[in-house]
Amino acid sequence: MWHSHPDNRKIRLKRRFPVQALRAAPHRAIIEAALALTCYLALALLVTWPLALRFGAELFGGIDHVPGRFRYAGAEEAGLHLWHLWWVSEAIRRGANPFWTDRLFYPDGVQLYVQTLSAPNAIITLPVYLLAGPVAAFNAVIVLGFALTGFGVFLLARQYAGGFWGPLLCGTLITLGPFHLGQLQNSHNHLFSMQWIPLYMHALTLLDERGGRWRIGYASGTAALVALSDWYWATVCGTLTIVWMITRLALAQEWRALMRRYAFFVAGALLALAPFVAGMIAIWRFLPIGHHARDMVWEAYVRYSSADLFGLLLPTVYNPLWGTQVEQMLRPIAEPFAPSVWYVAAGWTLMILAITGIWLAENRAVHLLIIAGCLWVLALGPTLWVLGRDSGIPMPYAWLDRLPLFGAARKPGLFIAPVLVILSVLAALGLAALQRRLPSAWRAAPVAAAAVLGAFELWLPSGRVFLPLERPAVYEQIAARPGAVADLPLDILETSRTLRNQMIHGQPIIGGFIARRPAYQSFDIPLLRAIGLMQALPDNDIVPLRRADLMAMQCFAPVRHVVIRTDLTTQREQKNLEQTLARLTGHPVVPAYADAQYRWYELPLFPDACHPFVYLGKGWHAVERNAEMTLYRWADAESQVIIANPHPGSSPALVSFRLAAYQTTQHIEVWRDRSRLGSWDVSPAPRTYRLLLPIEARINQFTLRAPAAPDPQSNRMISIVAFHVSVEYLEPPERK
Repeated sequence: MWHSHPDNRKIRLKRRFPVQALRAAPHRAIIEAALALTCYLALALLVTWPLALRFGAELFGGIDHVPGRFRYAGAEEAGLHLWHLWWVSEAIRRGANPFWTDRLFYPDGVQLYVQTLSAPNAIITLPVYLLAGPVAAFNAVIVLGFALTGFGVFLLARQYAGGFWGPLLCGTLITLGPFHLGQLQNSHNHLFSMQWIPLYMHALTLLDERGGRWRIGYASGTAALVALSDWYWATVCGTLTIVWMITRLALAQEWRALMRRYAFFVAGALLALAPFVAGMIAIWRFLPIGHHARDMVWEAYVRYSSADLFGLLLPTVYNPLWGTQVEQMLRPIAEPFAPSVWYVAAGWTLMILAITGIWLAENRAVHLLIIAGCLWVLALGPTLWVLGRDSGIPMPYAWLDRLPLFGAARKPGLFIAPVLVILSVLAALGLAALQRRLPSAWRAAPVAAAAVLGAFELWLPSGRVFLPLERPAVYEQIAARPGAVADLPLDILETSRTLRNQMIHGQPIIGGFIARRPAYQSFDIPLLRAIGLMQALPDNDIVPLRRADLMAMQCFAPVRHVVIRTDLTTQREQKNLEQTLARLTGHPVVPAYADAQYRWYELPLFPDACHPFVYLGKGWHAVERNAEMTLYRWADAESQVIIANPHPGSSPALVSFRLAAYQTTQHIEVWRDRSRLGSWDVSPAPRTYRLLLPIEARINQFTLRAPAAPDPQSNRMISIVAFHVSVEYLEPPERK
């Protein structure tokens, strides 16, 4: 018996837990991890070659001789994510908040909390940015996206299945898989950098086994990286966390201990994200919180970004032998959106190995199957798609999509990412099970056979796409003269041209190209809109546009530089712009710079011309004239009157309306936000009404509400008619 020998306890411990093995295992695990990471880095350089020779000169744009299969405005997306790296890196250098920028949508600024910012990409490539610039940092993101995604899957698969070559192969099948490659082809760097998902799942797996400060810290840190990387991945992994915890707690024997570990992990993650959450709360009103912030295009985007019921089984479109035929087959079934938004193929090699793992792994994969099943159902979107046809059958995502902020993650198909990671774990379990069933001399055969099959399936074309960047000389000159820039034409059709130019001059710009556009209230200012859209200012309107008012608008939101790209604009637009600038300055404008493509006007700022001014917002019909040549505008049931106040603090303003009702006397109310400020009855006979309104600094939006009735002649809903609107600012005595 063991207790008969004085050293029996030591002998028993050695047999159960050999000391040498305990010491050697961590070192071996570290060596294998380092070797795997080296392999993935080498693979990334090989797949992107000759990127290493052009690392700081051109952006890597994809694989193939053409701009990329399923590519949708890939070059413009690349420019957007290049700007993200530039902005976050510059914000870190200046100590500014990277999740809010005053460089876009001047003068309002825009939130970047619920955008495609991918701040961790900028953080991990900051040394590259500082040493070699934003282009090299952009390309470093691509290389790391390949390497770290495979490495994260390797760590997770090894945790479940053990071994080295099987997990290494499974990581390769994911990082070179069609779904991951599709994000690269679209230059969706924020989605291509999906390494945080397998790393986060690896941390959760370690936390499930046992507690410990470093395990809790690892889980909390990777959770924070996921949340900061992208709002898409934040919502996907937030849902993953809930499903994961519920599943593991339901299957755990010692669920109380597991619950405590989860509580510490959640507390750590919230602590790490506290500044981020506090920033979101501070600008809550600017976030796309619910369905009231959405439109028909947004709803259609959600529907067409849903995975098909058989989406996992679709063949890869990137293989040069059959990729073109597959793309032509898939493209027509999901118009008007490109298949790239719903293409979620896993690759047949990975699917065969995962099915093998499900069959042979017995009960080791139960919790993974439950988690993958739940997330797969969500990936199907609000209604079930079957072979490219919308069945109309409602799915659970339709209810989740109504949650505040959740609906801002507009691509249900992205829930496939953690499903693919779980499939890689099942594949590793399948390979390990096959190896155990074979003689030792044949145990390498399953991995070798799967590697050959995977190499054939994931074989990529030889061509590589590189995107050069221009540095027009005009923006080099503007960089030395601070002031807001109107870079025309604006980025209305999703082009990152003005963002790339901003990286040269560094000044705030009108408009911008981001994933989720803001309301942009200041763009309703007549002068700003006329410059931005290159439209002629009206000669007359119910709100007078005298030169003094234009100067006040320029003082309120001064645009110093107007740059027009002549080859992208029409002669009429250029003429309209020159007429607008002439009305502002009082004389014909002369370019400060001109070449074959660019024309630059530098405008006066009129710092002494500031005074409050009024203009119309939404809810007004076009200006008309009656028989007496009197100007008027019909209003909808709700019509906006906006007063811009350049002075600090609150002050009263006397607003004059000359109004008449349609057909019968109408009761009209004036609202600001949810507060009613006044009301009166408007008769069909024109009359002037005056209302004393409190105005704050900057933009003040008031809404006129009156019952609307159909007009049989114009077939439109109208309520009141306005002939004149003006404002008189009553300066407080202490300011006089």
